[in-house]
Amino acid sequence: DITTTWKITDKLTSITDLNYALDEAGDAKAYGVTQYFTYSINSWLTVGVRGEIFRDEKGFYVVSYADNQDPMRALRGDPTTDPRTVGGGKTTYGAITAGVNIKPPMPKPISTLTIRSEVRYDRALTDTRPFDDSSDRDQFTVGIDAILSF
Repeated sequence: DITTTWKITDKLTSITDLNYALDEAGDAKAYGVTQYFTYSINSWLTVGVRGEIFRDEKGFYVVSYADNQDPMRALRGDPTTDPRTVGGGKTTYGAITAGVNIKPPMPKPISTLTIRSEVRYDRALTDTRPFDDSSDRDQFTVGIDAILSF
């Protein structure tokens, strides 16, 4: 990974991340670029957008696990039990994400609380269908989480 951060103004930040992955045992490689822009509206509210391009040259790195235990089975070298667990194939992925980070004023010991939400759109930029049990070229996802640093 190579990551650069540029504080364009006091409120606007640009982050660029370049990555390359090589798995010699699997004879596989992947690479991509991600571009973030964040804008601090005030001390507790930041909005951001992220664009990503990622290439999985052999369909080795991206997998859709249908059963909760399938990732551990795969790491052990065991077969996965659900036939819907599939790789995305040789695919170039594109994604765009928009999100909000909220750091509400809170008393100690929870003063470091951050709530993050996002809406994401993913699309296969090649002629593959890696989403929704290998039936779609694209997908929307929505997420929210909370982080409490200590």
